[in-house]
Amino acid sequence: MSPSSEAKRRAAKQAVQPRLSAIWLIYVREMRDQLRDRRTLFTIAVLPILLYPLVGTLLLQIAQFTRQHPTSICIVGTNHLTDAPPLVEVESFAEGLTDNETRLEIRNYHWEDVDDRTSVSDETARWVRAGTFDVVVVIPPKFADPAIRLSDESARIRLLYNVASDESMVAKDRVTGILNSWRGVWVRDELAVLGIDVEQINPFELAEFDIAPERTREAAFWSKLLPFIMLVWAMTGAFYPAIDLVAGEKERGTLETLLCSPALRSEIVWGKLGAVTSFSMLTAVLNASSMLLTSSFVIGQIGVGGENSVGAPPIVPMLWLLVALVPLSALFSALALAVAAMARSSKEGQYYLMPLMMVTLPLVLLPMLPGTTLSAGTSLIPVTGMFLLVRALVEGQYAFALLHLPMVFGVTAGCLWLATNWARRQFEDESVLFGGRDQWELGKWVRHLWRDRQMAATPGQAFACGAIILIALFFGKLAVTELPTDPQGLAKLILMPQLGMILAPALLMATMLTSSLRKSLRLRMPDWTALPLAVLLGVTLHPSYMMLAGWISYMYPISEQAAEAMKPFTDQITSAPWMSVVFLMAVVPAVCEELAFRGFIFGGLVRQKGRLRAVVVTAVMFGVSHGVLQQSIAATLMGLLLGWIALRTGSVLPGILIHFTNNALSVSLDRIASSSWQGADLFLTTSESGTAYQPMWIFTSIGIAITCMLYFGTLRPKIDESEADLVDVDHNLADPATSLLTA
Repeated sequence: MSPSSEAKRRAAKQAVQPRLSAIWLIYVREMRDQLRDRRTLFTIAVLPILLYPLVGTLLLQIAQFTRQHPTSICIVGTNHLTDAPPLVEVESFAEGLTDNETRLEIRNYHWEDVDDRTSVSDETARWVRAGTFDVVVVIPPKFADPAIRLSDESARIRLLYNVASDESMVAKDRVTGILNSWRGVWVRDELAVLGIDVEQINPFELAEFDIAPERTREAAFWSKLLPFIMLVWAMTGAFYPAIDLVAGEKERGTLETLLCSPALRSEIVWGKLGAVTSFSMLTAVLNASSMLLTSSFVIGQIGVGGENSVGAPPIVPMLWLLVALVPLSALFSALALAVAAMARSSKEGQYYLMPLMMVTLPLVLLPMLPGTTLSAGTSLIPVTGMFLLVRALVEGQYAFALLHLPMVFGVTAGCLWLATNWARRQFEDESVLFGGRDQWELGKWVRHLWRDRQMAATPGQAFACGAIILIALFFGKLAVTELPTDPQGLAKLILMPQLGMILAPALLMATMLTSSLRKSLRLRMPDWTALPLAVLLGVTLHPSYMMLAGWISYMYPISEQAAEAMKPFTDQITSAPWMSVVFLMAVVPAVCEELAFRGFIFGGLVRQKGRLRAVVVTAVMFGVSHGVLQQSIAATLMGLLLGWIALRTGSVLPGILIHFTNNALSVSLDRIASSSWQGADLFLTTSESGTAYQPMWIFTSIGIAITCMLYFGTLRPKIDESEADLVDVDHNLADPATSLLTA
């Protein structure tokens, strides 16, 4: 680096804040390079312009073919319709049963014409299977007998079709409608013979009116479809430019030149982020515009929706979608940029970004589920909240949307800040940008695991342990088909996942991959004051935890079906002996879950100055392990506190005590309130909704809990785990040449 460049870099660092001029120069550079790339231009501009018109033309041709393609129908056994109104007349259906005879080709057979050659069932099935006829209507001989027509299954009319054939499925729908019309005519004739007016069995007519204005109806349709498509294209448009701007520059050798420039790493990140975001938005807008123009024409030609055919979306409401596209494109771009920084080639970057797309895609698909609307709960879900907010704005619900705007904006801004900060840290890590190219070999890896065993797990081993636990719990929950109805079943339901799917992987990996079981599980004695304070903190935190659980249940209500399904489980807990319930619901989870999450996994993630990583990741894993959404949210928030306590004390023991105390109180409140203890009224109150804490104790407990946490904040662990190296080996053994050089 030249002296002038070094001086500029020092001046930039002294400025603290990234310079807009440097960011703009990097942005212009990246945009110019990408716009010169023919592949980029083809993907962003040429492909959307050509793709959708071609697809629309193909759909029109298919629709035209469907209209012109006649439906071939075979009816066997028309001679058995002796007392029925006419169904067919020569080679057409009776008048009034269908409106379009030109699209129907009908062939009639008497039963004997087919039965003489082979069995009717085999022959008609062969006709449909071979495509001779699209559908076959079989009227059996017993159908002619009114006495058994309804009671004997062999007297029923059979409709044979082939689900693997589109023509057969279309024919099935047409023939089903004709047969229903024929049945209606038959009923009317029978009632007339009996002297009953058909109006008497139809006491009223229902008239349906859609009072929504045409613009609102069109907006409601497009608000569900268009944001999904644009978000998918925004993700796609961000991924490939991010790969080329980072991994591609690594391959071309231009990234080193950029990093040696006077620009700060943060300025480089912001410049590249701006370029990726621009391409993301441009891709989404061009694809959406081309799709809208094409679909509006195609829908009008095909006639989707009949009288309520949907036209082009309203322009003004759709502008809200473009406004929301800016932060979402920036979010996807920051994530893609950070992930692409880990890749050493464009090919490897594509492998990395696919899992990222699979993780973010459910957040885009969630708003498409029936019944998912904008609420206080859904506003807190990243991407999903923005999607639902845009839908409300497109549909014209401005007051409702503005009410949830602060929450949606806050969550989106927070996620954007985290993603951008992650990308910046990736660019500041030389090991990430210029990692080695050594190929992984299974044999060497296994020998390394055994030979270079360390006191605690590595971050990779910790992540692997968490993944194993979550996958095991997922398949374990799928294996549970019904909830237990006896104490033995309850014990089995709790002990098997806790011991076999949570504790066992942690113990096995700690035994095989580390040299000290006690240190890898963080079984250290903390400051003697930490243990009684942990119990006190668990007691005083429980009222706040109950309030948090109630708020979560209000924000994300439990369905009646789920509550009914959980009733046998809750009944077993209520009726089982108290000591057994405390052991199963408090002792076992506290020991197993804390040794796994705040023990082995936390001990591995906290290394290499990974304090924040250890606290957040273990909390998320701990929350996901609970399975149920409401429990997962509460457990994640509790996991953040337990992780912080584990960090301040350097031990897993205080977390076990807090976890035990919280669970024990949760399963014991009703028993305490109904007991003969006179002091229960000072803390608890009972109502129709259940047992709750007294308001005075809630405020008192919050004050005590805050005091306890302030004290924990003053503690320092005896060993700073975050400063530990990944490999603790004898340097003389690792490099024997050092002894020769010093001899």
